[in-house]
Amino acid sequence: MISDSNLAAIRTELFYGSSDYTKNQPDLFVPHRFQMLAPSQVKGYLESVKSALTSSEILIYIHIPFCFSECLFCNSFPLKSDPQLQSQYLQALLKEIDLMAAAGIFAGKTAKCIYFGGGTPTIFPNRDIKQILERIRSVIPLAEGCSITTEAHPVTITSKERLKGLAEAGVNRISMGCQTFDPDILSLCNRNNSEEQIGAVVKAAHEFGISVNIDMMAGLPGQSMESLERDLLALERVKPDAVEYIRHEIVNPLIVDLYKEKPELVVSDDTLFNMVLTAQRWMKGAGYEQNGSYTNDRQWAYRYYWLQELPIIAFGVRTRSYTTTLCYDKHEDLSTYVRMTDKGIPPIGRHIVLTKREQMFRTLMLNIQLAKGLEVGLFKTRYEVDPFAVFADLFNKLKRLGCLEEATDFVRLSEFGALFVEDVCDCIIDEALKEDSGGATRMPHSEGSRSVRL
Repeated sequence: MISDSNLAAIRTELFYGSSDYTKNQPDLFVPHRFQMLAPSQVKGYLESVKSALTSSEILIYIHIPFCFSECLFCNSFPLKSDPQLQSQYLQALLKEIDLMAAAGIFAGKTAKCIYFGGGTPTIFPNRDIKQILERIRSVIPLAEGCSITTEAHPVTITSKERLKGLAEAGVNRISMGCQTFDPDILSLCNRNNSEEQIGAVVKAAHEFGISVNIDMMAGLPGQSMESLERDLLALERVKPDAVEYIRHEIVNPLIVDLYKEKPELVVSDDTLFNMVLTAQRWMKGAGYEQNGSYTNDRQWAYRYYWLQELPIIAFGVRTRSYTTTLCYDKHEDLSTYVRMTDKGIPPIGRHIVLTKREQMFRTLMLNIQLAKGLEVGLFKTRYEVDPFAVFADLFNKLKRLGCLEEATDFVRLSEFGALFVEDVCDCIIDEALKEDSGGATRMPHSEGSRSVRL
């Protein structure tokens, strides 16, 4: 039974507020152990990647790093839209797919899901997205019912012809950034999307067999509990197929400047805590699954299978790929990315081989985000150790806070653990980094959190 004292303990001992929060999940990231990879080493390294791809199914991620504007809450630092540069990037992306296919990465594999992220993938016209999907289909078969998602800015998909073209290209799911319906907050964030506009997109997408996820945020500048509650009522009217609620991460220099000028717009940690609690409880009551509660692949297949550790092969600048034992990143600099693909070299810039201990932490962190949690028997078979022994101190802490449930055959999040799954995952990351580095503390993955920047 979860009590108010458990909730108070989560607030004081686990919750990462505005000053400390950085979006680090859904996956484990061990930044200090990455090693640079010279272009001459890439070919040989891909043999290691092939050996690590033991699953017959993989996930494919396609990164489109361009956007026509920069929203102040954005933490991906997109490139400004530029037709000539986008055309150059498209050709490099297609070459990268061909290079990885030629290296044998797709041999004997099937693509379970495909995900276009950004930036704003729909800044590219339908013909470009179709060309990318056709290239993927030419090098790897797609699983039956393959989920193909593209992220989208609402303004880019208001036309029914646009949605029809996406469906004809093979897209069957859209993840639409909305963040809030509050016009004043949207204006502060360089954004403008109304409930009516979002509702019309959802309705039109359904006509073409496309399901719709809406991304929402808690902790935006000037946001209040009343504003968040109005957003929840709007979502009930819009009726998307899925909703993801995430926290605003204070990393964009534009939002930092805004907060320096108007510090009163920063949401207090107590208010943010109540926002997260309210939004997550609403999600559960409305039947929406997200990290910490996934039971099936209906609402977000890509994430569901990611949490089960299916390998991710990512394409594009700044992307990260995972197998169960290694991880590698593409170059962040676009000119380097293009130059390497032009020379016939997959543009991998750095890599890490996960230690057995790191693999165990990653398995825990991913599996705990599923409703069924970590299956003890499978963990013992895979690692030949008992998770209750490996993670004894961590489990005891999370149990004391009322976030974890244990049984002989599973370890899973409690009701409140699922509501604050981001904090549980960041706690797991902190423990892994502290242990691996001899006491190092986690820092935000980009330029810094509020505590550093403000």
